Amino acid sequence: MKKHQSPRELLEELNFCVIDLETTGGNHENDQIIEIGMVRIEKLQITDEKNLLIDPEIDIPEFIQKLTSIKQKDIQGCPTITDVIEEILDFIGDDIIVAHNISFDLPFLNSVLRRLGRPELENKSLCTNVMTKHMIPEIMSSNLTYMSQLFEIDHNNAHRAYDDALATAKLLLKYLDIFIEKGIKKINQLYYPRNKFELDRVHFDRSTSKEEILALVKSNNSSMLFTFKGERGLIMAVLPLERPIEQTQILETYLDKDNWHRLTIKLMRPALDGILQFNNHYLKYPQENKEELLKYLSDYYELSEPTERKSTENIDFILSHHLVKDQIIVYNFLNLNTHSKHIFKFPAQRKKLINHLNSLSRKFENQQKGKKKTTLNEEVKPIVENFLHLSLTQNNYLYLSRKQLKESESAVLKLIEEFTNSARDVYHFPTNHI
Repeated sequence: MKKHQSPRELLEELNFCVIDLETTGGNHENDQIIEIGMVRIEKLQITDEKNLLIDPEIDIPEFIQKLTSIKQKDIQGCPTITDVIEEILDFIGDDIIVAHNISFDLPFLNSVLRRLGRPELENKSLCTNVMTKHMIPEIMSSNLTYMSQLFEIDHNNAHRAYDDALATAKLLLKYLDIFIEKGIKKINQLYYPRNKFELDRVHFDRSTSKEEILALVKSNNSSMLFTFKGERGLIMAVLPLERPIEQTQILETYLDKDNWHRLTIKLMRPALDGILQFNNHYLKYPQENKEELLKYLSDYYELSEPTERKSTENIDFILSHHLVKDQIIVYNFLNLNTHSKHIFKFPAQRKKLINHLNSLSRKFENQQKGKKKTTLNEEVKPIVENFLHLSLTQNNYLYLSRKQLKESESAVLKLIEEFTNSARDVYHFPTNHI
Protein backbone atom coordinates (compact mmCIF):
# COMPACT_ATOMS: atom_id res chain seq x y z
CA MET A 1 0.00 0.00 0.00
CA LYS A 2 1.48 3.30 -1.11
CA LYS A 3 1.90 6.05 1.42
CA HIS A 4 -1.40 7.85 2.02
CA GLN A 5 -3.22 5.31 -0.21
CA SER A 6 -6.78 4.71 0.95
CA PRO A 7 -8.36 1.22 1.06
CA ARG A 8 -10.48 2.14 -1.97
CA GLU A 9 -7.45 3.30 -3.94
CA LEU A 10 -5.65 0.07 -3.04
CA LEU A 11 -8.43 -2.11 -4.46
CA GLU A 12 -9.14 0.12 -7.45
CA GLU A 13 -5.70 -0.79 -8.77
CA LEU A 14 -6.67 -4.46 -9.06
CA ASN A 15 -8.27 -6.11 -12.10
CA PHE A 16 -10.31 -9.29 -11.65
CA CYS A 17 -11.60 -11.84 -14.13
CA VAL A 18 -14.49 -13.83 -12.66
CA ILE A 19 -14.98 -17.18 -14.38
CA ASP A 20 -17.41 -20.07 -14.25
CA LEU A 21 -17.24 -23.33 -16.16
CA GLU A 22 -19.95 -25.81 -17.07
CA THR A 23 -18.44 -29.16 -17.98
CA THR A 24 -19.44 -32.67 -18.96
CA GLY A 25 -18.20 -33.87 -15.55
CA GLY A 26 -15.46 -33.55 -12.96
CA ASN A 27 -12.79 -35.78 -14.49
CA HIS A 28 -9.88 -33.58 -15.55
CA GLU A 29 -8.54 -36.18 -17.97
CA ASN A 30 -11.68 -37.01 -19.94
CA ASP A 31 -14.38 -34.39 -19.36
CA GLN A 32 -14.70 -31.23 -21.40
CA ILE A 33 -15.90 -27.63 -21.06
CA ILE A 34 -19.35 -26.99 -22.56
CA GLU A 35 -19.73 -23.36 -21.47
CA ILE A 36 -17.55 -20.66 -19.97
CA GLY A 37 -18.73 -17.34 -18.54
CA MET A 38 -16.29 -14.50 -17.80
CA VAL A 39 -16.80 -11.10 -16.20
CA ARG A 40 -14.07 -8.46 -15.88
CA ILE A 41 -13.91 -6.04 -12.96
CA GLU A 42 -11.77 -2.91 -13.19
CA LYS A 43 -11.73 -0.03 -10.72
CA LEU A 44 -14.43 -1.84 -8.70
CA GLN A 45 -16.85 -1.90 -11.63
CA ILE A 46 -17.94 -4.54 -14.13
CA THR A 47 -16.45 -3.43 -17.45
CA ASP A 48 -16.71 -6.44 -19.77
CA GLU A 49 -18.44 -9.80 -20.12
CA LYS A 50 -18.12 -12.86 -22.32
CA ASN A 51 -20.07 -16.09 -22.60
CA LEU A 52 -19.17 -18.99 -24.86
CA LEU A 53 -21.00 -22.23 -25.58
CA ILE A 54 -18.43 -24.86 -26.59
CA ASP A 55 -18.77 -28.11 -28.47
CA PRO A 56 -17.14 -30.71 -26.17
CA GLU A 57 -16.91 -33.20 -29.06
CA ILE A 58 -18.33 -35.85 -26.72
CA ASP A 59 -21.85 -36.60 -25.51
CA ILE A 60 -23.17 -34.50 -22.63
CA PRO A 61 -24.38 -36.84 -19.86
CA GLU A 62 -28.10 -36.73 -19.15
CA PHE A 63 -27.67 -35.47 -15.56
CA ILE A 64 -25.46 -32.60 -16.80
CA GLN A 65 -28.12 -31.67 -19.35
CA LYS A 66 -30.71 -31.58 -16.56
CA LEU A 67 -28.41 -29.63 -14.22
CA THR A 68 -27.38 -26.96 -16.72
CA SER A 69 -30.30 -27.11 -19.17
CA ILE A 70 -27.65 -27.29 -21.93
CA LYS A 71 -28.83 -29.92 -24.41
CA GLN A 72 -26.77 -31.79 -26.99
CA LYS A 73 -28.49 -29.84 -29.77
CA ASP A 74 -27.54 -26.53 -28.11
CA ILE A 75 -23.83 -27.05 -28.75
CA GLN A 76 -24.16 -28.29 -32.34
CA GLY A 77 -22.27 -25.91 -34.61
CA CYS A 78 -20.56 -24.20 -31.65
CA PRO A 79 -16.78 -23.74 -31.68
CA THR A 80 -14.53 -26.31 -30.01
CA ILE A 81 -12.23 -25.41 -27.14
CA THR A 82 -9.33 -25.33 -29.63
CA ASP A 83 -11.19 -22.68 -31.62
CA VAL A 84 -11.79 -20.36 -28.65
CA ILE A 85 -8.92 -20.97 -26.22
CA GLU A 86 -7.00 -17.95 -27.51
CA GLU A 87 -10.08 -15.76 -27.03
CA ILE A 88 -10.48 -17.08 -23.46
CA LEU A 89 -6.83 -16.47 -22.56
CA ASP A 90 -6.87 -12.98 -24.08
CA PHE A 91 -9.92 -12.09 -21.99
CA ILE A 92 -8.35 -13.37 -18.76
CA GLY A 93 -4.99 -11.73 -19.43
CA ASP A 94 -3.04 -11.03 -16.23
CA ASP A 95 -6.12 -10.40 -14.10
CA ILE A 96 -6.70 -12.03 -10.73
CA ILE A 97 -8.89 -15.06 -11.50
CA VAL A 98 -11.98 -15.36 -9.30
CA ALA A 99 -14.56 -18.13 -9.01
CA HIS A 100 -17.03 -19.25 -6.37
CA ASN A 101 -15.31 -22.64 -6.31
CA ILE A 102 -11.83 -21.87 -7.62
CA SER A 103 -10.59 -25.31 -6.59
CA PHE A 104 -12.73 -26.75 -9.40
CA ASP A 105 -12.75 -24.10 -12.13
CA LEU A 106 -9.06 -23.17 -12.28
CA PRO A 107 -7.59 -26.71 -12.10
CA PHE A 108 -10.10 -27.85 -14.74
CA LEU A 109 -9.17 -24.98 -17.05
CA ASN A 110 -5.47 -25.74 -16.51
CA SER A 111 -6.08 -29.40 -17.33
CA VAL A 112 -7.60 -28.33 -20.64
CA LEU A 113 -4.57 -26.14 -21.33
CA ARG A 114 -2.24 -29.08 -20.65
CA ARG A 115 -4.20 -31.26 -23.06
CA LEU A 116 -3.82 -28.53 -25.69
CA GLY A 117 -0.07 -28.39 -25.07
CA ARG A 118 -0.24 -24.89 -23.56
CA PRO A 119 1.28 -23.62 -20.32
CA GLU A 120 -0.95 -23.48 -17.26
CA LEU A 121 -2.22 -20.14 -15.97
CA GLU A 122 -0.05 -18.60 -13.29
CA ASN A 123 -2.43 -15.75 -12.38
CA LYS A 124 -3.21 -15.07 -8.75
CA SER A 125 -6.62 -16.41 -7.81
CA LEU A 126 -9.42 -15.79 -5.31
CA CYS A 127 -12.34 -17.93 -4.22
CA THR A 128 -15.51 -16.14 -3.09
CA ASN A 129 -16.66 -19.40 -1.48
CA VAL A 130 -13.59 -19.51 0.76
CA MET A 131 -13.92 -15.78 1.45
CA THR A 132 -17.52 -16.37 2.53
CA LYS A 133 -16.49 -19.00 5.08
CA HIS A 134 -13.90 -16.63 6.58
CA MET A 135 -16.17 -13.59 6.60
CA ILE A 136 -19.26 -15.42 7.91
CA PRO A 137 -17.69 -18.06 10.20
CA GLU A 138 -21.00 -19.66 11.22
CA ILE A 139 -22.42 -20.04 7.71
CA MET A 140 -23.69 -23.58 7.17
CA SER A 141 -24.13 -23.35 3.41
CA SER A 142 -22.12 -21.08 1.16
CA ASN A 143 -23.36 -22.12 -2.27
CA LEU A 144 -23.79 -19.32 -4.77
CA THR A 145 -27.59 -19.50 -4.89
CA TYR A 146 -27.90 -19.08 -1.12
CA MET A 147 -25.29 -16.30 -0.96
CA SER A 148 -27.15 -14.49 -3.74
CA GLN A 149 -30.33 -14.68 -1.66
CA LEU A 150 -28.59 -13.39 1.47
CA PHE A 151 -26.93 -10.49 -0.35
CA GLU A 152 -30.00 -9.74 -2.51
CA ILE A 153 -28.22 -10.49 -5.80
CA ASP A 154 -30.27 -11.44 -8.87
CA HIS A 155 -29.34 -15.01 -9.80
CA ASN A 156 -32.05 -16.65 -11.85
CA ASN A 157 -30.20 -19.28 -13.89
CA ALA A 158 -27.97 -21.26 -11.56
CA HIS A 159 -25.56 -23.68 -13.27
CA ARG A 160 -25.30 -21.55 -16.36
CA ALA A 161 -21.80 -20.18 -16.74
CA TYR A 162 -22.58 -16.54 -17.51
CA ASP A 163 -25.25 -16.20 -14.80
CA ASP A 164 -23.01 -17.85 -12.19
CA ALA A 165 -20.02 -15.71 -13.20
CA LEU A 166 -22.10 -12.53 -13.05
CA ALA A 167 -23.57 -13.42 -9.64
CA THR A 168 -20.05 -14.24 -8.37
CA ALA A 169 -18.78 -10.90 -9.71
CA LYS A 170 -21.54 -9.03 -7.87
CA LEU A 171 -20.79 -10.98 -4.69
CA LEU A 172 -17.09 -10.13 -5.03
CA LEU A 173 -17.94 -6.44 -5.42
CA LYS A 174 -19.98 -6.55 -2.22
CA TYR A 175 -17.05 -8.19 -0.44
CA LEU A 176 -14.62 -5.60 -1.81
CA ASP A 177 -16.88 -2.83 -0.46
CA ILE A 178 -16.73 -4.55 2.94
CA PHE A 179 -12.94 -4.76 2.78
CA ILE A 180 -12.91 -1.02 2.12
CA GLU A 181 -15.34 -0.33 5.01
CA LYS A 182 -13.19 -2.38 7.38
CA GLY A 183 -10.01 -0.62 6.31
CA ILE A 184 -8.00 -3.12 4.28
CA LYS A 185 -4.31 -2.17 4.32
CA LYS A 186 -2.59 -4.92 2.33
CA ILE A 187 -3.65 -6.82 -0.76
CA ASN A 188 -2.79 -10.17 0.83
CA GLN A 189 -5.63 -9.58 3.30
CA LEU A 190 -7.96 -10.42 0.41
CA TYR A 191 -6.53 -13.92 0.40
CA TYR A 192 -6.46 -14.37 4.17
CA PRO A 193 -9.43 -12.38 5.57
CA ARG A 194 -9.34 -13.81 9.07
CA ASN A 195 -9.64 -11.98 12.39
CA LYS A 196 -10.46 -8.61 10.87
CA PHE A 197 -13.07 -8.88 8.14
CA GLU A 198 -15.77 -11.06 9.73
CA LEU A 199 -19.19 -9.56 9.15
CA ASP A 200 -20.60 -10.43 12.59
CA ARG A 201 -17.84 -8.86 14.66
CA VAL A 202 -15.47 -5.93 14.87
CA HIS A 203 -12.34 -5.26 16.93
CA PHE A 204 -11.19 -2.07 18.64
CA ASP A 205 -8.13 -1.06 20.61
CA ARG A 206 -7.67 1.74 23.13
CA SER A 207 -7.03 4.29 20.39
CA THR A 208 -10.72 4.17 19.40
CA SER A 209 -12.85 6.81 21.07
CA LYS A 210 -15.76 5.84 23.27
CA GLU A 211 -18.04 7.99 21.11
CA GLU A 212 -17.11 6.03 17.97
CA ILE A 213 -17.84 2.71 19.68
CA LEU A 214 -21.16 3.91 21.07
CA ALA A 215 -22.19 5.30 17.67
CA LEU A 216 -21.56 1.89 16.11
CA VAL A 217 -23.58 0.16 18.82
CA LYS A 218 -26.52 2.51 18.33
CA SER A 219 -26.52 1.92 14.57
CA ASN A 220 -27.37 -1.78 14.93
CA ASN A 221 -30.47 -3.33 16.48
CA SER A 222 -29.28 -6.88 17.23
CA SER A 223 -28.11 -8.37 20.51
CA MET A 224 -24.37 -8.00 21.03
CA LEU A 225 -21.55 -9.58 22.98
CA PHE A 226 -18.74 -7.33 24.22
CA THR A 227 -15.46 -9.04 25.09
CA PHE A 228 -12.83 -6.92 26.85
CA LYS A 229 -9.25 -8.23 26.89
CA GLY A 230 -6.26 -7.04 28.86
CA GLU A 231 -2.73 -6.32 27.75
CA ARG A 232 -1.67 -9.98 27.42
CA GLY A 233 -4.93 -11.14 25.86
CA LEU A 234 -6.52 -12.14 29.16
CA ILE A 235 -10.29 -11.80 29.20
CA MET A 236 -11.28 -9.05 31.62
CA ALA A 237 -15.03 -9.12 31.01
CA VAL A 238 -17.69 -10.57 28.72
CA LEU A 239 -20.79 -8.38 28.60
CA PRO A 240 -23.88 -9.78 26.82
CA LEU A 241 -26.42 -7.09 25.99
CA GLU A 242 -29.83 -8.10 24.68
CA ARG A 243 -30.79 -4.53 23.74
CA PRO A 244 -27.50 -2.59 23.57
CA ILE A 245 -29.17 0.70 22.63
CA GLU A 246 -31.07 0.61 25.94
CA GLN A 247 -28.10 -0.69 27.94
CA THR A 248 -25.39 1.82 27.10
CA GLN A 249 -24.86 2.80 30.75
CA ILE A 250 -23.25 -0.51 31.71
CA LEU A 251 -21.30 -0.51 28.44
CA GLU A 252 -19.93 2.95 29.15
CA THR A 253 -18.88 1.77 32.61
CA TYR A 254 -16.59 -0.81 31.01
CA LEU A 255 -15.42 1.45 28.21
CA ASP A 256 -14.28 3.93 30.88
CA LYS A 257 -12.17 1.32 32.69
CA ASP A 258 -8.46 1.65 32.00
CA ASN A 259 -7.49 -2.04 32.16
CA TRP A 260 -8.70 -3.20 28.74
CA HIS A 261 -6.59 -3.10 25.59
CA ARG A 262 -8.80 -4.81 23.01
CA LEU A 263 -12.56 -4.93 22.58
CA THR A 264 -14.45 -7.32 20.31
CA ILE A 265 -18.11 -6.66 19.55
CA LYS A 266 -20.02 -9.63 18.12
CA LEU A 267 -23.56 -9.61 16.75
CA MET A 268 -25.96 -12.27 18.01
CA ARG A 269 -29.53 -13.28 17.18
CA PRO A 270 -30.37 -15.22 20.36
CA ALA A 271 -29.59 -13.31 23.56
CA LEU A 272 -29.27 -16.71 25.24
CA ASP A 273 -26.05 -17.21 23.29
CA GLY A 274 -24.53 -14.16 24.98
CA ILE A 275 -25.41 -15.34 28.48
CA LEU A 276 -23.85 -18.75 27.76
CA GLN A 277 -20.70 -17.02 26.49
CA PHE A 278 -20.67 -14.93 29.67
CA ASN A 279 -20.76 -18.19 31.60
CA ASN A 280 -17.84 -19.67 29.62
CA HIS A 281 -15.30 -17.18 30.94
CA TYR A 282 -16.94 -16.32 34.25
CA LEU A 283 -14.21 -17.81 36.44
CA LYS A 284 -11.50 -15.84 34.60
CA TYR A 285 -12.85 -12.35 35.30
CA PRO A 286 -11.15 -10.16 37.92
CA GLN A 287 -13.20 -10.39 41.12
CA GLU A 288 -14.48 -6.82 40.86
CA ASN A 289 -15.75 -7.38 37.30
CA LYS A 290 -17.21 -10.75 38.22
CA GLU A 291 -19.33 -9.31 41.00
CA GLU A 292 -20.34 -6.25 38.98
CA LEU A 293 -21.39 -8.23 35.90
CA LEU A 294 -23.22 -10.86 37.90
CA LYS A 295 -25.20 -8.20 39.76
CA TYR A 296 -26.04 -6.34 36.55
CA LEU A 297 -27.34 -9.43 34.73
CA SER A 298 -29.18 -10.67 37.82
CA ASP A 299 -30.94 -7.31 38.15
CA TYR A 300 -31.67 -7.08 34.41
CA TYR A 301 -33.30 -10.51 34.27
CA GLU A 302 -34.83 -10.39 37.74
CA LEU A 303 -38.19 -12.09 38.19
CA SER A 304 -40.92 -10.78 40.45
CA GLU A 305 -41.24 -14.31 41.87
CA PRO A 306 -38.07 -16.47 41.99
CA THR A 307 -40.25 -19.59 41.96
CA GLU A 308 -41.19 -18.75 38.36
CA ARG A 309 -37.77 -19.68 37.00
CA LYS A 310 -37.68 -22.03 34.03
CA SER A 311 -35.58 -24.79 35.60
CA THR A 312 -32.91 -26.17 33.28
CA GLU A 313 -33.73 -29.60 34.74
CA ASN A 314 -37.05 -29.51 32.87
CA ILE A 315 -35.50 -28.67 29.48
CA ASP A 316 -34.20 -31.15 26.91
CA PHE A 317 -33.56 -29.01 23.83
CA ILE A 318 -33.93 -25.36 22.94
CA LEU A 319 -33.87 -24.21 19.32
CA SER A 320 -33.23 -20.63 18.32
CA HIS A 321 -33.13 -18.59 15.14
CA HIS A 322 -29.59 -17.79 14.02
CA LEU A 323 -28.41 -14.40 12.80
CA VAL A 324 -28.12 -15.94 9.31
CA LYS A 325 -31.52 -16.42 7.68
CA ASP A 326 -32.82 -20.03 7.61
CA GLN A 327 -30.25 -21.25 10.13
CA ILE A 328 -31.25 -22.87 13.43
CA ILE A 329 -29.16 -23.22 16.60
CA VAL A 330 -29.68 -26.29 18.79
CA TYR A 331 -28.85 -26.05 22.50
CA ASN A 332 -28.59 -29.44 24.17
CA PHE A 333 -29.71 -29.15 27.79
CA LEU A 334 -29.28 -32.88 28.32
CA ASN A 335 -25.55 -32.26 28.30
CA LEU A 336 -25.14 -28.49 28.16
CA ASN A 337 -21.65 -27.56 27.04
CA THR A 338 -21.78 -23.79 26.79
CA HIS A 339 -18.54 -23.73 24.81
CA SER A 340 -20.15 -25.37 21.79
CA LYS A 341 -23.34 -25.11 19.77
CA HIS A 342 -24.76 -26.88 16.77
CA ILE A 343 -26.10 -24.96 13.79
CA PHE A 344 -28.21 -26.30 10.94
CA LYS A 345 -29.64 -24.82 7.75
CA PHE A 346 -33.33 -25.63 7.59
CA PRO A 347 -34.94 -27.24 5.67
CA ALA A 348 -31.83 -28.22 3.66
CA GLN A 349 -30.37 -30.08 6.67
CA ARG A 350 -33.63 -31.31 8.19
CA LYS A 351 -32.53 -34.97 8.16
CA LYS A 352 -29.17 -34.07 9.70
CA LEU A 353 -30.93 -32.02 12.39
CA ILE A 354 -33.39 -34.74 13.41
CA ASN A 355 -30.58 -37.33 13.44
CA HIS A 356 -28.60 -35.01 15.69
CA LEU A 357 -31.47 -34.71 18.18
CA ASN A 358 -31.96 -38.48 18.20
CA SER A 359 -28.23 -39.03 18.71
CA LEU A 360 -28.19 -36.68 21.71
CA SER A 361 -31.21 -38.49 23.19
CA ARG A 362 -29.56 -41.90 22.80
CA LYS A 363 -26.34 -40.65 24.34
CA PHE A 364 -28.30 -39.26 27.30
CA GLU A 365 -30.04 -42.58 27.87
CA ASN A 366 -27.15 -44.96 27.18
CA GLN A 367 -23.98 -43.12 28.22
CA GLN A 368 -25.27 -40.62 30.76
CA LYS A 369 -27.77 -43.11 32.21
CA GLY A 370 -30.51 -40.46 32.21
CA LYS A 371 -28.48 -37.93 34.20
CA LYS A 372 -28.28 -34.37 32.91
CA LYS A 373 -24.92 -32.57 32.81
CA THR A 374 -24.15 -28.89 32.50
CA THR A 375 -21.17 -26.55 32.46
CA LEU A 376 -23.24 -23.70 33.87
CA ASN A 377 -21.64 -22.05 36.88
CA GLU A 378 -23.94 -22.07 39.90
CA GLU A 379 -23.87 -18.26 40.10
CA VAL A 380 -24.89 -17.96 36.43
CA LYS A 381 -27.56 -20.67 36.42
CA PRO A 382 -30.31 -18.48 38.01
CA ILE A 383 -29.70 -15.82 35.35
CA VAL A 384 -30.19 -18.40 32.58
CA GLU A 385 -33.36 -19.73 34.21
CA ASN A 386 -34.78 -16.25 34.73
CA PHE A 387 -33.98 -15.35 31.14
CA LEU A 388 -35.69 -18.46 29.82
CA HIS A 389 -38.82 -17.75 31.85
CA LEU A 390 -38.97 -14.17 30.59
CA SER A 391 -38.58 -15.45 27.00
CA LEU A 392 -41.48 -17.90 27.17
CA THR A 393 -43.96 -15.39 25.80
CA GLN A 394 -41.73 -14.55 22.82
CA ASN A 395 -41.37 -16.49 19.58
CA ASN A 396 -37.57 -16.54 19.75
CA TYR A 397 -37.11 -20.05 21.12
CA LEU A 398 -38.60 -23.48 20.51
CA TYR A 399 -38.58 -26.01 23.36
CA LEU A 400 -38.46 -29.69 22.37
CA SER A 401 -38.41 -32.83 24.50
CA ARG A 402 -37.16 -36.38 24.05
CA LYS A 403 -40.75 -37.51 24.51
CA GLN A 404 -41.85 -35.53 21.45
CA LEU A 405 -39.04 -37.09 19.41
CA LYS A 406 -40.05 -40.59 20.41
CA GLU A 407 -43.72 -40.00 19.70
CA SER A 408 -43.32 -38.53 16.22
CA GLU A 409 -40.26 -37.28 14.32
CA SER A 410 -42.52 -35.89 11.59
CA ALA A 411 -44.45 -33.82 14.15
CA VAL A 412 -41.17 -32.44 15.52
CA LEU A 413 -39.99 -31.55 12.03
CA LYS A 414 -43.29 -29.78 11.40
CA LEU A 415 -42.82 -27.76 14.60
CA ILE A 416 -39.31 -26.81 13.52
CA GLU A 417 -40.55 -25.87 10.06
CA GLU A 418 -43.26 -23.64 11.54
CA PHE A 419 -40.71 -22.11 13.91
CA THR A 420 -38.32 -21.42 11.02
CA ASN A 421 -41.05 -19.89 8.88
CA SER A 422 -42.16 -17.66 11.76
CA ALA A 423 -38.79 -15.93 11.92
CA ARG A 424 -38.77 -12.36 10.72
CA ASP A 425 -35.53 -11.34 9.04
CA VAL A 426 -35.29 -8.17 11.10
CA TYR A 427 -31.50 -7.91 10.93
CA HIS A 428 -30.98 -8.57 7.17
CA PHE A 429 -27.60 -10.07 7.92
CA PRO A 430 -25.13 -10.25 6.21
CA THR A 431 -26.37 -7.47 3.90
CA ASN A 432 -26.43 -5.42 7.11
CA HIS A 433 -23.33 -6.17 9.16
CA ILE A 434 -21.15 -4.62 11.79
